[in-house]
Amino acid sequence: MDVPDVVLSTALVPPPAATTLGPVELEIRRLDRAYAHLRIREPPALARLVASLANEGQAPPVLVVRRPSGGYVLIDGDDRVEALVRLGRDTVTGLVLGLTEPEALSYCYRMQGDGRRSALEEGWLVAELHEHGWVPARISTVLGRSASWVSRRLGLARLLPDKASEAVRRGVVPAHGAMKSLLPLARANKAHCDRLCERLGGTHVTSRQLGALYAAWRGGDAPLRERLLDSPLLFLKAKEAVARPKIAGVTGVLVRELDAAREALNRAADTVMRAWSIEGTALSSAQVAAATTLCSDAYETLLRRLEEPDAG
Repeated sequence: MDVPDVVLSTALVPPPAATTLGPVELEIRRLDRAYAHLRIREPPALARLVASLANEGQAPPVLVVRRPSGGYVLIDGDDRVEALVRLGRDTVTGLVLGLTEPEALSYCYRMQGDGRRSALEEGWLVAELHEHGWVPARISTVLGRSASWVSRRLGLARLLPDKASEAVRRGVVPAHGAMKSLLPLARANKAHCDRLCERLGGTHVTSRQLGALYAAWRGGDAPLRERLLDSPLLFLKAKEAVARPKIAGVTGVLVRELDAAREALNRAADTVMRAWSIEGTALSSAQVAAATTLCSDAYETLLRRLEEPDAG
């Protein structure tokens, strides 16, 4: 009989005494963000958080632990800290937990409940606790999970190469797509998995596109694999072009122009995400606002022409 993944409710794992020591105002530049790599950064969600903090300010405090040697380490709330950095803020309100770092990490996981983290993020957490010297049995008990769950998550974190994990953390590759496509690719050929992630760069791909790349790699010979790994984005573009039926005449011209416009907008969307990561105030500039307005006007004109071809 299978052992259920959840074997211990959070109610049966009370937090240690003196869980919180109270709020404190912290200088962001002195805050150690050592555990940011345990969570996936989603650029659209971060952009919304920046806007929210700009309008409403910081509401819930981030969770920190004071180290015996002095200074504070961030346990939960890295996205809020990153948003404040992009707004040019110098301080953040933190709630100090009277716990060790691994205790605090596991405490936050239990309090957040199911569904807040992907399987990869859970794997990174288990691997981090293991790095702190916790044995799998202790991790299982403290997280309220079965021993097999801990083993699967630890294996997942260790099997996925660092470059693939980093692509997931940056939001370039979906976590689900990484598990379904990059993980089996890494098992078969780690060097090819690393190379694919490098070639994708900062371009966001979907789980479906990752699946298409892995299926082509798995079914292809050595020359095809080399071409795919050299230019995966070009491969996806060519595959899409082959799948699209050829359209002749002025209708074909219109479809090709619309496709070109779509690709330009997709490239602009990717650049938006990079702009947020490099320059937090990029999207608030007058030049970007003016260009966005012109783009929106052109789109509205296109819709009117499609709906009323005789207009004008």
